[in-house]
Amino acid sequence: MTDHATYLDAKRALDDRSLNRTVLDRFAAELPPEPEVLEVGAGTATMVERLVDWGVIDAGRWVAVDAREDALSAGEARIGGAVGDVAVEFRVADAFDVASEAAAAGERFDAVVGCAFFDVVDAAPAVDALAEVAPVAYAPITYDGETRFAPPDPDDEAVLDRYHRHMREFRPGGPDGAAALARQATAIAEGPSPWEIEPPYESGERTVLAHLLDTVEAAVGETGYDASDWAARRRRALDDERLRYEAANRDLLVRLE
Repeated sequence: MTDHATYLDAKRALDDRSLNRTVLDRFAAELPPEPEVLEVGAGTATMVERLVDWGVIDAGRWVAVDAREDALSAGEARIGGAVGDVAVEFRVADAFDVASEAAAAGERFDAVVGCAFFDVVDAAPAVDALAEVAPVAYAPITYDGETRFAPPDPDDEAVLDRYHRHMREFRPGGPDGAAALARQATAIAEGPSPWEIEPPYESGERTVLAHLLDTVEAAVGETGYDASDWAARRRRALDDERLRYEAANRDLLVRLE
């Protein structure tokens, strides 16, 4: 299986083209000139680089938090302590522990950012915790309940049903992550940000697809369903450059207070 940090870096171009620019523009309008931002689930910290490169921010302070030391260390090794004039701090920790400590110390941020984060946490306690430290949250690439692979396979329905069951029953969050966040906070802006991969594959896309197949197979296996034959057929399609993939995501900007 591809290691987590390698997967996160491989999907950077996919995220770049998937982000909903209307929602991003609305997020930019919420920020002061030199914002202080708390990023939860920061991974390899590609988001701060992206926002500086795209001119969304050009100064300020960015606190990148992730529980995965391997991912965050890869980001810190690449970035160092700053991106342009944005000072970047790296904290290997639980995001909600950081929020709780900040709230206890009276520390406030101008915004929270959580890319592909709010579908792997329970929305209500997440909103309650983060509202203590920031007025708004930008939640791009939040899963919106639908995954498709092509060409069709006879086991697709059974496998993907079990995949969504795993999201609901075996970990926090769920396949309705975008809708759950919208129910718990006031949406300022929202719009689709679908992932779409099709041949011929661009840089990193084989790595992303291979990782996703591993993830689906492992998750489905935890529910008691053997998806190994399905995964083997899908891997052959990937090797032959026939595999296509779509996932429905939604970008949200929400008011936490």
